[in-house]
Amino acid sequence: MAAQREPSIIQRSLAEVLGTFLLVFIGAGTGTSLAAVFEKQGGTSGLLLVALAHGLALLIAIYSIGKISGAHVNPAVSIALASIGKLAWGDLIYYIISQLIGATLGALGILVVFGRDPALNAGLGATIFNTVMTHPIQAAAIEAFGAFILVLAIVGTAVDKRSPVGWAGLAIGFALAAAIMVLGPTTGASVNPARTFGPDIVLTFFGKNGHWDQFWVYVVGPIVGGVVAAWMYRFIARPDEVERAERQAPAKTDRQPTTASKAVAKKR
Repeated sequence: MAAQREPSIIQRSLAEVLGTFLLVFIGAGTGTSLAAVFEKQGGTSGLLLVALAHGLALLIAIYSIGKISGAHVNPAVSIALASIGKLAWGDLIYYIISQLIGATLGALGILVVFGRDPALNAGLGATIFNTVMTHPIQAAAIEAFGAFILVLAIVGTAVDKRSPVGWAGLAIGFALAAAIMVLGPTTGASVNPARTFGPDIVLTFFGKNGHWDQFWVYVVGPIVGGVVAAWMYRFIARPDEVERAERQAPAKTDRQPTTASKAVAKKR
């Protein structure tokens, strides 16, 4: 039986475009609908809806395109996985560009669904923080902590081969939802540079404030938090050592003589 061919970088890039589109369209779109249609941005119910929307969108992306690209849909995730050798550095730029394109298309999709003026006035679900109540360094630390939670779930359930099969999407989706529930009231809990980039670039294109003065927070924070989570899990769980031992085990078994061969040797 011929071995299955690995998806090409073009196929994986297109998968990342699609996955990030779904994340932004569903996640940020829910925030836009609350503001544009229901005229309600705050409150516990609104936060819960936005958190669940992002978690479900990520779950859908993982189960649909995860087998193609891994469904990173987040530059911070791709950089974290590349840092521990789970993504080739040469592929990283393709992933990041694809994720930024997908996020932009997702924000444009929100514009199409809710109409230009209502969607733009609602902010397209853009993530911002209150500069009066929250210091930029504090905001970056909050985003880093959110990305830490997300990437910890990813490396612990999707990357580590010892994890139960089939549960990764659910665990990772819930991890993102949980991060948004607890951190959303402070920074919006983007934990994803592409998730912030998409709405901001579309707002800017249509003459609105894209909050670019805060953008570095949503880039530096998630990347730092994601890399720390990936390396911390690698240090604690040692998944590479387990995989290496499993690869070497069959080789050692093959070199050991069987009972039948020992009997033949004695007769000779």
